[in-house]
Amino acid sequence: MSTPFEEIVAEIRELYLSDSIPWIIGYSGGKDSTASLQLVWSAVASLPQEKRVKPIHVISTDTLVENPVIAAWVHLSLQRINISAQQQGLNITAHKLTPSLENRFWVNLIGKGYPAPRPKFRWCTDRLKISASTTFIQELSENNGEAILVLGQRRGESQARDKVMDQYKSSTRARLSKNKDPRLSRVWVYPPIESWTSDDVWEYLITQPNPWGIDNQELFAIYRGATPDAECPIVVDTSTPSCGDSRFGCYVCTMVTQDKSMQAMIQNDEQKQWMQPILDFRNKHLAIEDRSLRDFRRMNGRLTVFHGELVHGPYTQDHRKLLLTQLLETQKLVQKADEAQGSNLIELILIEELEEIRRLWVEEKGEIEDFVPSIYAGVFGIPYPGKDLEQSPLDAHDLKLLEDVASEVDPDASSELYKLTRSLLATQFQTIESHKRSKHLDRLEEVLHHYAFRNEGEALQFALASQKGEAGGANDADTNGLVA
Repeated sequence: MSTPFEEIVAEIRELYLSDSIPWIIGYSGGKDSTASLQLVWSAVASLPQEKRVKPIHVISTDTLVENPVIAAWVHLSLQRINISAQQQGLNITAHKLTPSLENRFWVNLIGKGYPAPRPKFRWCTDRLKISASTTFIQELSENNGEAILVLGQRRGESQARDKVMDQYKSSTRARLSKNKDPRLSRVWVYPPIESWTSDDVWEYLITQPNPWGIDNQELFAIYRGATPDAECPIVVDTSTPSCGDSRFGCYVCTMVTQDKSMQAMIQNDEQKQWMQPILDFRNKHLAIEDRSLRDFRRMNGRLTVFHGELVHGPYTQDHRKLLLTQLLETQKLVQKADEAQGSNLIELILIEELEEIRRLWVEEKGEIEDFVPSIYAGVFGIPYPGKDLEQSPLDAHDLKLLEDVASEVDPDASSELYKLTRSLLATQFQTIESHKRSKHLDRLEEVLHHYAFRNEGEALQFALASQKGEAGGANDADTNGLVA
């Protein structure tokens, strides 16, 4: 049975006054986190001024690849929260968190070449969402001894969420449960709306005014626009779909077959049709079978055999170049449509991310062609605005000559021979520039091992033979360095 909101507000007041432990409210801008924050806000605002002492931190993680409509809504909400809290004399502070540069989506996908996330390689969630919020919560709890984390989780949302909430039931305080993450052992979890249904949440949001100045009807409209039929029906039984079933997330997400919410937004609202190029990019370049677009070696150069085939690793250089080009083309189209509506807010990839991709390509992958500036200039027709890199001794003409020589020496494996020679030269140049010769020979050996095969067929034969040798008791050091 759902708990009336008046009882929840009274419970929150009691918990808030019971100790001096700071609170953290996870806020995504969605209905559940909005309801949870609104309940806490109402409870604290009803206290006398002298009792509103304990700090409340509202944290929202922007992955930088969120649905742009939701990202704009959250950004506006966080601004309103800080302004209204100050005006109303509440010790509430909103924080927008973002992933560190090395954890960002485009840096990993295009820079390092990580394939688009999939169920068996879901590298995105921790890097984009969990890492930034965990760091904030960890630092706050360590500085204060403890912290209370308020989450807008509800039972019945999904079996997975119910299992998570069951883990929080071994509470040593009446309504607080210990966090199961060992990094957050001093953080207590409090889910004020766990007994509510989706319709309970909407009833509360629609009937109770928002205290920080946003219109909850607008949030309702966002959810309604994200359903295919643009309707939020009156719920008459458990078989009737609720408007609250709309799911928002990263527009690059490949953990679902289709981005139904963005698709519905575009379908239902002409003013949101500018997002069509973003959806097209996701469907054409991310939500695809990509094995043929990936190197036959793993990221570390090793070979892994599964069911008689090599497990492919990161995206090839050519595909990473294509992804960057198409992403910038998409950004150009979106920005043009955005400007037509009198705004200039949409940036799919930041310059600092382009700079990190450039560094990864040139310094870590040895791709001294330095393609990022030319790709950027080719798309936007203006010079690349990033910093100057140390010039490679080889210019485009020299590299073209190296490519031609590789084609003459070994026409059938010219690409691998070119990459081998280029990478050896890149390693040599880096050593000269850094004036550090320690481990230089080790780095050259790593390059030789990485490009030890003329093609995937040779690599597979070697890996299969190595597996048989290992099964027979062989212990080849070179094999161990190449086969995972």
